[in-house]
Amino acid sequence: MTLRLKLFIVLFSITLISAGGPLYAAVSGQISLKDGTILQGKIFGMTNGVLRVRASASMHNPIPLRWKEVTGLTTEEPVRVVLDTGEIYEGRLQLAESGTIQVLRDQDSDPLMITLNSVKAIKSSKEEAMAGEESEELDEITLKNGIHLVGTIDSMEDKALTLKTAYAGDISVQWDEVEQLQSRTPFSVQVFEEEKDSDGDGFLKTSRTTMNALGGSGGLSPARVKTINIPELRYKGNFDLGGNRTKGNTDTTAVNASTDNTVWTERHRGLLSGKYAFAQADGDNTAKNARGTLGYDYFFTKRLFANSYEFLEYDKFQGLDLRSTTGLGLGYQFFDTPSHSLSGSIGPAFVYEKFQETGTTKTATAAWGVDWTYDLISDRLRVYHRQKGFRDLGVGGSTALRLTAEQGARIEVYGNLFLKVAFEYRYNSDPEPGKKKSDDAFIWALGYEFSN
Repeated sequence: MTLRLKLFIVLFSITLISAGGPLYAAVSGQISLKDGTILQGKIFGMTNGVLRVRASASMHNPIPLRWKEVTGLTTEEPVRVVLDTGEIYEGRLQLAESGTIQVLRDQDSDPLMITLNSVKAIKSSKEEAMAGEESEELDEITLKNGIHLVGTIDSMEDKALTLKTAYAGDISVQWDEVEQLQSRTPFSVQVFEEEKDSDGDGFLKTSRTTMNALGGSGGLSPARVKTINIPELRYKGNFDLGGNRTKGNTDTTAVNASTDNTVWTERHRGLLSGKYAFAQADGDNTAKNARGTLGYDYFFTKRLFANSYEFLEYDKFQGLDLRSTTGLGLGYQFFDTPSHSLSGSIGPAFVYEKFQETGTTKTATAAWGVDWTYDLISDRLRVYHRQKGFRDLGVGGSTALRLTAEQGARIEVYGNLFLKVAFEYRYNSDPEPGKKKSDDAFIWALGYEFSN
């Protein structure tokens, strides 16, 4: 069995299990391929070197066939044939010698002989169908092993190209396997301007441009492309809200909310996060605390970065009116992919504290941080751990050890909505007199995630 026939069987099988309807106005016809295969069914036009046909046995989406594999074509209804010279002919198609077709324009005219390799496009002759077809034209991707994919190019990052299709949903294609692609609309491309890392920092000089095609003779090589349709300035964030309310023999209210936001380019990353918790039982407050962080990271290399931050805390039941921690440090990004991220940092900081009973303290401290996320199920279930730690150095009389940690899971509910389940632990080895050293809380919340 030839490779082409195997490929056809695979694509034909996909159409049998795929859902959805035709994307183009169709005409009945017959197609002959170089390997001897003959197909009969509905023809949905040809653009960008791809003929779409739905065989009689298939009830779903058109099969994409490479035009250069076609040796003959007939249609029972008139179509428009667009040549690479710009000429357009309308009529029924009829078989001729291998590699050619005849266009039967009308009864009074002789058939027009056309070579297949001169045909640029085939479209329905019905004006309404043509308008619908042109609005639904798809992008084309050719892989190095000869497989041809049809869909809508979404984006490419971290050597993975995402193609949206009607027959298989979102397909992830390894970028190193792409030979060429053609898009119906211009896409944004980040191009490598140098082949070697001259500075040794992991950052290669790039530029940005827009184009409709990659690869092929004279085209930009896919190997020189870093990203497609990825903005230079990116952001992502989320907000979640949880709580409960009971009335009767027990009268309780609890509210918790948090947000995390990140904006970044290749070398710069800004962070803004905040948390708030409030609880009341029988008219008395039982919890009231808030925290917020503003941070900035500068990347020297792909992994090594310097960080600065301001960390603010308030907790009524710890007797803490305000704790302000201003810090600098060095960090390392161990992993940074859409499915797995891990970073750590360490450095000095200055702490200002104002307690309700013991007054104000100022001290130097050693600080560290850990931020880890991992997708157990891609886009469905994410687990995470975030930690901030501080050890006062005795300046100002404090040698306290403080730790704030949250670990939990985020479960997709629908689209960008998620359910958060988390456990939070806070520790202070030198609390206010009469206060406990640790606080913990279980958190349930519904959240929303956003990004560009």
